[in-house]
Amino acid sequence: MQLLKKRILQDGKCFEGGILKVDSFINHQMDPVLMKSIGVEFARRFGATKVNKIMTIEASGIAPAIMTGYLMDLPVVFAKKKTPKTIQNSLF
Repeated sequence: MQLLKKRILQDGKCFEGGILKVDSFINHQMDPVLMKSIGVEFARRFGATKVNKIMTIEASGIAPAIMTGYLMDLPVVFAKKKTPKTIQNSLF
């Protein structure tokens, strides 16, 4: 995780309220080498646990989750911030 820490210190931007913006290497533009390194580290840390899915949040977590899922041979699901309108309409 030293690579991630280095990238955050180098390219991350801090905003009022404790918001850390990392879109230059995780969201809008992704560094695939960094994402693979994060996936390798997560797989190393959690590979011995009984996990059957990788779950993440929408946006920032998708890329590292995909790499982790790939390395651990697990499906990846992500939680959306809002319920899509198509689902909302069909539920009510």
